[in-house]
Amino acid sequence: MRTAGRAPLLAGSALAPVLVLALALAATACTADPPKQQPVEVRTDTASLAKCVTLPGRADSVHWTYRALGATDSRVPGPTDHALDGIARLADGEAARLHGSGTWTPADASHLPPAELTALLDHPVGSWLRTEALDDESSSSEPHFLLDPGTGTLYFWAINPHCAD
Repeated sequence: MRTAGRAPLLAGSALAPVLVLALALAATACTADPPKQQPVEVRTDTASLAKCVTLPGRADSVHWTYRALGATDSRVPGPTDHALDGIARLADGEAARLHGSGTWTPADASHLPPAELTALLDHPVGSWLRTEALDDESSSSEPHFLLDPGTGTLYFWAINPHCAD
């Protein structure tokens, strides 16, 4: 009787490594690699940008990005937030005109241009200035503007901007 009682125990212990291996394979087979982050396209077309942002001054050149924030995995339910960031090289005299048109104060460093855009600057930015006349801090979807009058550079951004179709 004793040997009969031990047989199921031995059979169960022999299956334990097989069971652990099967569970490990099942667990790794169910997890997919997260989607790879695509490089952000830096755009220069002003017609598409004008659907989302009206710049407060004439620009000689504009570089901007539009990207999904957070996880861009289509399997995640719910809305996806988007960020628009851009840098404009203002036309001659425009930075001085803007700077003279309002009260400008130093901007805090909480929102700076993304690396894709700062890499395109041919000069270091001295300091960003903001004015309440152009920067409604209560709304993230409205465009925000920072100015560096010394270099004639305007940085702008919006979260979920209202873009015309």
